[in-house]
Amino acid sequence: MFKLVGVELCFGVMLFNWFFFMCFMLVYFSMNNVCLLISWEIMNCMSSSIEFDFVLDWMSCSFSGLVCFISGCVMVFTISYMEGDSNLFRFTLTVMLFVLSMNFLIFIPSMVSLLLGWDGLGLVSFCLVIYYQNNKSLAAGMLTVLMNRVGDCFILMSISIVITLGHWNILCLWEFYGFMYVNLFIMIAGMTKSAQIPFSSWLPAAMAAPTPVSALVHSSTLVTAGVFLFIRFFDYLNCYYWFSFFMVYISIMTTIMSGVCALYEYDMKKIIALSTLSQLGVMMMSLGLGMPMLALFHLYTHAMFKALLFMCGGNIIHCFKGKQDMRQISNVSKLLPITTMFLIISNMALCGMPFLAGFYSKDLIVEGLMTGNMNLVTFLLGIFGVCLTVLYSMRFSFFMIWNNSGSDVYVNMSDNDLKMIFPMSMLVVGALWSGYIFQELLCLFMIDFFIPLLMKLVVPYLIMMSLFFSFGYWDSGVMNYKFNNFIYINSNMWFLSSFISYPTMGGFKFISNTSLKVIDMGWFEILGGQGIFNINSVIFWVLEHWLMLVLNCYMIIFMVIIFVF
Repeated sequence: MFKLVGVELCFGVMLFNWFFFMCFMLVYFSMNNVCLLISWEIMNCMSSSIEFDFVLDWMSCSFSGLVCFISGCVMVFTISYMEGDSNLFRFTLTVMLFVLSMNFLIFIPSMVSLLLGWDGLGLVSFCLVIYYQNNKSLAAGMLTVLMNRVGDCFILMSISIVITLGHWNILCLWEFYGFMYVNLFIMIAGMTKSAQIPFSSWLPAAMAAPTPVSALVHSSTLVTAGVFLFIRFFDYLNCYYWFSFFMVYISIMTTIMSGVCALYEYDMKKIIALSTLSQLGVMMMSLGLGMPMLALFHLYTHAMFKALLFMCGGNIIHCFKGKQDMRQISNVSKLLPITTMFLIISNMALCGMPFLAGFYSKDLIVEGLMTGNMNLVTFLLGIFGVCLTVLYSMRFSFFMIWNNSGSDVYVNMSDNDLKMIFPMSMLVVGALWSGYIFQELLCLFMIDFFIPLLMKLVVPYLIMMSLFFSFGYWDSGVMNYKFNNFIYINSNMWFLSSFISYPTMGGFKFISNTSLKVIDMGWFEILGGQGIFNINSVIFWVLEHWLMLVLNCYMIIFMVIIFVF
């Protein structure tokens, strides 16, 4: 009998094989400093040609290999997590379509063909968010897809402007009249896909998807698509002085907002989602500081420990029968020791503890912030965002691991399921060693900052101070918050949904409905198909009656002539 588990396992093996193939390609392209651009001209009309481009370089190979490695781990994890689901085959195919869309985005440098991956990510993510088919999932899916459609519209507008160049290859652009608007539209599209302020509200809402999807979306696919687009367009975006200042301020605001909101959240998956938002702010900060390779470096290291963090959370949710509220979960350290160990490692990597994966990238970005052309307030706010990462990570660890005040304890649970432990064990190697491996393997990530010893020790010192402060914060009982207005504001993400998302979507919905009624169902119907049908009906009716009248007159005349003769 055909088993669905075999399908998932086959897809997982296929993804791991692609990962190993991409590793060999990465070594070849990085050692020989080679970039291969393949272009297939589909159609040529006057001065514009429709081409399907395909680029192979060290960046695309490394990113594709990372995506497929995490996707393979997610597929193996899904075998146990989604066991017994009636729509498991459909779920598996949808996840594979999601991975395929991300690879289209990675390998295609043409702005027109880029929509295959860019639009595919948005539409498939909508299908995955509404997978459980309830009202909450539908509301979260609509918020996700409509906010991402804003970025899609800006991509389409940039394509319409770039047509004046006669091609859409993003590797061969040059400055022309209207090039500033192209960069502005690309920047807004990347901000919507990476959920920067004011487009941040859809990211926690996407947690309505199953946990394996969340591990894939928040580590290396949907939310990192905007960062990857910025890295591809960085040489063009950096031509304008306003880009760096704007991105630094927006990224710091996003980091602080997500960190503060995570301190007042009790939903386990939303806290991890807000930590993703915080790290996306760090990546955008690196781009604003003029360091795109460090942003890519942090994207790679973050993907490893964030996928591990989601899998640990998913295993806890699976063992506690679907509970996500941290106040209802207790004794995790005693019941699930292996998951606890992996969770601690991933949280330490997220905080940037020395010699873990997050340390190698985040430390360089903070040093770039120290030596950058920024004022003292910007520097202090950036450091404050780094400290908030430690605070909410320690709060998450306290609640999940060392909290013994939960209401229900299932003594028969264990984390000896090999199909869950195996992918987490592979990712924990990445959380421990990926930073060192990437820094030694790719020379572009080895950036030197010459700063005094005291400034070098600022980041580890702040991490340790935040760690000790979080211990005192927990002992004082302040982390068990009572409800008040400040908590209400932060738990709603500063009302971004009410002030930005819903009015924006409501405005677009009103415009689209009005255009549908006035144009598509109004003037287009009168001047188009329905109007032509009505005119033809009148003409044929007149012709029919006129011909009948002529025929009757002819018959009368004919009968009269016959009667006379």
